[in-house]
Amino acid sequence: MTMRGKTTSYRNHTRQRITFAYLSITPAILGVLLFTVAPLLYCLYLSFTKWDIFHAEQWIGFGNYHKIFTEDLFFTKSLRVTAYYSFGNVLACIVFCFIVALLLNQNIRGRAFFRSVFYLPSVIPILATSLIWYWLYDIDFGVINHILGWFGIPKQMWVSSPGTVIPSIIIMSVWASGNIIVIFLAGLQDVPRHLLEAVEIDGGGWWSKLRSVTIPLMSPVIFYNIILAFVNSVTTFTQTYTLGTQGGGPNDSALFYAFLIYREAFKHMNMGYACALAMVLFVIVSVLTLLLFRVSRFWVHYEGGRD
Repeated sequence: MTMRGKTTSYRNHTRQRITFAYLSITPAILGVLLFTVAPLLYCLYLSFTKWDIFHAEQWIGFGNYHKIFTEDLFFTKSLRVTAYYSFGNVLACIVFCFIVALLLNQNIRGRAFFRSVFYLPSVIPILATSLIWYWLYDIDFGVINHILGWFGIPKQMWVSSPGTVIPSIIIMSVWASGNIIVIFLAGLQDVPRHLLEAVEIDGGGWWSKLRSVTIPLMSPVIFYNIILAFVNSVTTFTQTYTLGTQGGGPNDSALFYAFLIYREAFKHMNMGYACALAMVLFVIVSVLTLLLFRVSRFWVHYEGGRD
């Protein structure tokens, strides 16, 4: 075979491989277009309309957005509630899960059992988890208030008081964060043992190993879990809907942004306005995520550095 024939054969083979690759990813691309991009674009269109489902939509331009930023007091209230919950939940989940992962990474007796115990809540459906904690938080018959009574502590109105409803939901979310613990455990398995031994040889204790080796090498995993916990916190809905706070909690103290969207869409039938709220949330989450990525370059250390 001549050189020209070899070149033609190689090009045909390469073209076939590229065609096969595109055919293989076509279902995934179609799924993204049909179930992500198309609904997002349709939601964007509806955000410029007035639509109550039962009648044809009416184009009103930026009317919905003008109402959001100038008239809707619930918008700012829900933003404050969501920001408060998101910050507390992300901080609590990351700190708690990292400490638990460090403990479960030690060579302790019954390690596999404890790993299963901490991971099990994350596989329980969120609705079932919320119902379980709703019963635990019950004022009169809840187990938590019953245990507090042993120590002479008065009963607490966990999800019925403006001061405790958000911390109560945060506790429930931390309890169900076993997936974050597993991700931390996987990252800890990749921390080189010889680096930890080098710190020991230099006379460093557990704090020196944690500060100088473990945390820097775990920073990409920590950052990933922060993003994961942040997105889940901002879009929280089921917990507040199930924990007896369907009206947004006492004095709207549990009026999460996602619940505000639900209330406008399915209770007040303001679908166009709800879509506008959803688009605002999309922009807020996108901007905050971008800022997190920008800030991460100052503390996240990737093996081999960045390109």
